[in-house]
Amino acid sequence: MNVRTMLIVCSLALLTGIQACAQNKRAGDEIIGDWFGKSKCTGNNSSCHDEVVVYHFTRAKSDPDKLHLAADKVVNGKPELMGEFDFVYDAEKKTLTTEFTIPRTGGKGVWLFNVNGDKIDGTLTLLPENEIGRRVTVERKKT
Repeated sequence: MNVRTMLIVCSLALLTGIQACAQNKRAGDEIIGDWFGKSKCTGNNSSCHDEVVVYHFTRAKSDPDKLHLAADKVVNGKPELMGEFDFVYDAEKKTLTTEFTIPRTGGKGVWLFNVNGDKIDGTLTLLPENEIGRRVTVERKKT
């Protein structure tokens, strides 16, 4: 069901008092929000630094079936934007993936995250070497 159809169905349901729209969640809704953790360097890249990170997941504006990540690193107690990516979420495998061009080098990279409840673990694989460049572990902030 596309977004427009879902809005029409939900509007009609609200007018008639039907509670059906609560069941029209989208794949990945449980990931949307803020996640906190660490991003650790691997391999022999001397310019890489371990970081404390904050990940902000939302729906991608360009494609609402994707999830958008705005990734911050924390420097001197303040967030600094590292990058933004749109991810494909596979609800069956519970994975988030994206391939992108690394601005500094022009090389390619692939982020692969595994979602397990309130924890996400992942890796950045550098291509074409197939070398793991980072390992990330983030958790949803407990309220």
